[in-house]
Amino acid sequence: MQDSKELEFFTEYGEANRYKIIEIIGKGSYGVVCAAIDTHTGEKVAIKKIHDAFEHISDAVRILREVKLLRLLRHPDIVDIKRIMLPPSKREFKDIYVVFELMESDLHQVIKANDDLTRDHHQFFLYQMLRALKYMHS
Repeated sequence: MQDSKELEFFTEYGEANRYKIIEIIGKGSYGVVCAAIDTHTGEKVAIKKIHDAFEHISDAVRILREVKLLRLLRHPDIVDIKRIMLPPSKREFKDIYVVFELMESDLHQVIKANDDLTRDHHQFFLYQMLRALKYMHS
């Protein structure tokens, strides 16, 4: 039986029983992200819930663009989409659940938590971003 945080996160999705929610790890302009365990593989994943994805056309276009691009891009410095959870029926398709690889941290958290970042740290972060950008443009 799923606990209350799982029932709040998953709204009647058929594949929801595949994932065991660990914790909510972030909230953004488009949705909520939680850490979870894929019970089929034992792998830790991040699940991004985009609530009412089709409410505003401009948001839906941006979300579609993000998902289409991330599904194509395979690079160590770009987060990887594992799968997109399908809704139980087309009529009830309001929320989108995107399953990503779980990262230990994000750049914002690293910068916020560390007052003692050196020039070498900044150079390495910039190197990773430029490497990913070069890959996307190639």
